[in-house]
Amino acid sequence: MRKTWLLPIMMAVFLSLLTGCEKRDPYGLSEENPITITVWHYYNGVQKEEFDKLIRSFNENEGRKQGIIVKAFNKGSIDELSNLINESIDKKIGSDPLPDVFSAYGDKVYEIDQMGLAADLSPYLTPEEISEYVNAYMEEGKIDGSDAIKVFPIAKSTEILVVNQTDWEKFAEATGETEAVFSSWEGIVRVAEAYYKWTDSLTSTPDDGKAFFGRDAFANYIIIGSMQLGHEIFQTENGKIVLDFDKETMRKLWDNYYVPYVNGYFGSYGKFRSDDVKTGKLAAYVGATSGISYFPTSVTLDDGTSYSIKGKLYSLPNFEGTIPSAVSQGAGMMVFRSEEKREYAATVFLKWFTRVENNMKFSIGSGYLPVKKVSGTQEILKPFLEESGETSPASQNLLIGLDTANRYRLYTSKPFKGGDKAREILQTSMSGKAKEDYEKVSALMEQGMARENAVSAFLSDDNFEQWYEITKKQLETIIGE
Repeated sequence: MRKTWLLPIMMAVFLSLLTGCEKRDPYGLSEENPITITVWHYYNGVQKEEFDKLIRSFNENEGRKQGIIVKAFNKGSIDELSNLINESIDKKIGSDPLPDVFSAYGDKVYEIDQMGLAADLSPYLTPEEISEYVNAYMEEGKIDGSDAIKVFPIAKSTEILVVNQTDWEKFAEATGETEAVFSSWEGIVRVAEAYYKWTDSLTSTPDDGKAFFGRDAFANYIIIGSMQLGHEIFQTENGKIVLDFDKETMRKLWDNYYVPYVNGYFGSYGKFRSDDVKTGKLAAYVGATSGISYFPTSVTLDDGTSYSIKGKLYSLPNFEGTIPSAVSQGAGMMVFRSEEKREYAATVFLKWFTRVENNMKFSIGSGYLPVKKVSGTQEILKPFLEESGETSPASQNLLIGLDTANRYRLYTSKPFKGGDKAREILQTSMSGKAKEDYEKVSALMEQGMARENAVSAFLSDDNFEQWYEITKKQLETIIGE
């Protein structure tokens, strides 16, 4: 009787252990039988440091237990990484074997998916796991309109306004301007003109005022600004991309960037606008939340003098009377199609990386935003904010970024063939023309012409019309209209 009584219990225990092993280790991976997963990324500086810390933690703990080893390699910028992926796909002489995972934006994944090389990660995720992620972030990974997940969100970014508070306070005290102007693009333009005139008044030299504002990732201004004003530039209709390059909308964008730029109120000088703040050429800029660690702590002028500054962060400005909107950016991770065991192991790592505690550590240290819904709750945020200091730039960056993610309408352009080329046109057409024409204005001023006269030739309707028609034609050529 004792044996009969024990048998069902022993069987239940055995089945439970067997089921648990299968759930935990469906592909035979173990500490004794591990698999190595390679990851290519574009993180640099503090972002790379934080990423490497988490890789080490995974390999020493969770990865070791589950038989998964991750090796991560920085491959330069996102463009350099993309080019190396192309060379590996084409098996060019000297190229490395393709990684298992790499950092990618939707346009690149769309291109690779057309070759049948992008893995669908949805079989390795339960509906409950998928629901934990911010909906917009997970939807970005469904690039073909189906439920197939081709891009896994691990850290996101949006845009933020950063101000040299030290110089702003001097200006505000002298002119009575307030921070209220930072809420709209119209306010930014108005205060930039006032700043130019105020700095001009500080010297005896005429027309030597300083630019107040600049921005990185100019294409975001065009794309998001157009969305705010009621026009999605690249729309999908019946599987085709349709261009909505509205002239009235573009004129609004022109008046609030090109016009203040050629007047000298806006500027761009170094590679990034944070560089321009560091050299004292700008007092404010819009950049990615992921770039906050590059905001300088001092200004060094052309004459070699320097002084310490403090930065203050603000939400992204919007056009007056519109729904607050912002870009959702930050590359996700694409897994190359291979044997299921490798795809599974890669997904295990990505799920571990986006566990709330791990993702929050990376976010605080790197300037990126966590990707799970629960990350924005006070209960989760509090210990991380206390650790880094609730008033520190990293904490304020995270709070404003999360507020943007929750309160703004987030938008990412849909991937399509030629999408990267179309974005490059939006990135450079207006901003490049503004810079080129400002240099012409400067040359005329050096010849003795007053600034107002030098600028006037560039503010005509014909100048805008010419830019608009050329840019529209370029976009139409790319999307095949």
